[in-house]
Amino acid sequence: MTTKNYIQIASITLLASVMFEITLLAGLAPVPEKIYHFLHIFLMLVLIVSQILLYKSLDKNKLTSKYALWFALGMGFTAIGDYVNGANSCIEPVSNKLTWALLLFGSGYVIYNFILWKHATNILAKTKTSLLKYKYYLAVPFIVINLISWMLHVEPNLNNPSLLYYGSFIFNLTIYVAMPLFAAWYYYGTGWSTRGLVIFIAAILIPYSDLVLFNSWMKNGSDPAVPSIQLYAYNWILYFGGQTLMSMLPSFIVMDETEN
Repeated sequence: MTTKNYIQIASITLLASVMFEITLLAGLAPVPEKIYHFLHIFLMLVLIVSQILLYKSLDKNKLTSKYALWFALGMGFTAIGDYVNGANSCIEPVSNKLTWALLLFGSGYVIYNFILWKHATNILAKTKTSLLKYKYYLAVPFIVINLISWMLHVEPNLNNPSLLYYGSFIFNLTIYVAMPLFAAWYYYGTGWSTRGLVIFIAAILIPYSDLVLFNSWMKNGSDPAVPSIQLYAYNWILYFGGQTLMSMLPSFIVMDETEN
């Protein structure tokens, strides 16, 4: 599995996913609920297996080659989170699903953020840019945006202070601030490259998908056993789009090394 192959497989998988969800939303081809949710897990498995194959093809003596394996592990955590959030799991209602999902997705996204932080920091160090001194100040706009978004679209839908209430607040101001921040570093450090833009878009889509999720699955304090397939589809298009694009990072890192 070459980096080019991985990017092509990920792109085709994303295309198939978006077409499937839109077809479903348009009512052109109804799918049984169980099959619908198993297809989501299958799509994640396609990316995970492809990431492992990418790792196996790379030079094992290089630290950066292990990023593909670490990414596969992170994606594994999020795939379990997808199962928990889906209608096929025995975890209900939605508030319980999302509470467990915080732990699972948090574990996966911490791995993503670590790899992104480490690589973006190395790139910025080589550029010797003045941004190095002020790079953490770039977190301020993301903190402000995330805080306002949480107060407007998440907090009103959580009736009582709970683990989900406080967990979502902390998650939003840590993991979801770090992800776009490090992605912005990478975008800048690679000279506003196309691959830097792809990762930055991914780092926006993933947090935004959760904003849509909380404001639709738990609208006005509702807490159903499972959301409707329509609500799942709205979230999945954004979420899987971000996941697929972000999963290209290990391939982009190998490309960055080849160019230097």
